[in-house]
Amino acid sequence: MSKDKYDVILDTMPETESRLEILFRQAGDGFIQVEYGREQRAMLQDSFRMLAVNDIILGKGLQGLIETVPGIRTNMLHFDPSVLAADKLIGAVKEAEDSMPTVDDVVLPSRLIHLPLAFEDSETKKAVAKYLKEVRPDAPNCADGYNLEYMAMCNGVTVDECKKMLLGTDWFNSGGGFWPGGAFLWPTDPRCAVVVPKYNPPRTWTPEGAAGIGGPCVFTYTTPTGGGYQLFGRTIPVFQFACKHPMFKDGPFLYRNADRVRFHEVSEKEVVEIYGHVHDKTDYVYEIEEGEIKAKEYIEWFNSDEVQQGAAQLKAKQAEGTKKAPRL
Repeated sequence: MSKDKYDVILDTMPETESRLEILFRQAGDGFIQVEYGREQRAMLQDSFRMLAVNDIILGKGLQGLIETVPGIRTNMLHFDPSVLAADKLIGAVKEAEDSMPTVDDVVLPSRLIHLPLAFEDSETKKAVAKYLKEVRPDAPNCADGYNLEYMAMCNGVTVDECKKMLLGTDWFNSGGGFWPGGAFLWPTDPRCAVVVPKYNPPRTWTPEGAAGIGGPCVFTYTTPTGGGYQLFGRTIPVFQFACKHPMFKDGPFLYRNADRVRFHEVSEKEVVEIYGHVHDKTDYVYEIEEGEIKAKEYIEWFNSDEVQQGAAQLKAKQAEGTKKAPRL
């Protein structure tokens, strides 16, 4: 345990060949954050492990554990300290970790959700226009009233190449967060890993269904809200508070942990029509395939020469693009 009473790290587990060091951070009286490693990184194998360990923890049926909030390399554990002691909860996580010496055997249920996407749609253009008028008229990321040109510049590619990358990979959901029904979506193919800074300062309004990216993470906005991700288009509803549509009969959220999202380009007219068939007529059929991710197979593919060479080429372009792109 920590020697300094002001140190938020309560305990640790040492690094092994298959995982980073694990830190147990105090996050309030009723919260503990489990974090892999001290350095910031976004590697899907961390999320594969986190989600698999999360399932083991939930399977223990611990009295006093209220909920878990897994992420790309963290898990926030919400518990009732009057029922479940922090050291007992940490012990349960350690047991779960020790039961999984490697991620090679991890197989995650993973649905593939096909989402139509309209690039440069009028609603997200309204959000950019509102930002330029009311927040930052000189914003360098809003050339021609949109964010795609800035996204392409940051990555050293053309707008068309940027679009192809957004459409050319599946986006893995490491867990819900940021806004009700949202998902943190990460590129499974590093050759399509578009990276951009966030708005500075953020927007005051973003339409439902807007698709944006901040850092390497894509987010589809579930309701009208503020936001700071660079906007590239609009997709169909992924949240319905009324739960009228059959897809939402068990709850308002479309996404589940470990889902993969694959975008395909359509016209704005088609996206707008689908909104009516989801929220009003409730007869739209979502295209979702059941599936799974085998961690060992993915990691072998990810580390292949072809994939790593393509990723390195993209990083070189991004390094040049970052030099040219204006700072936000």
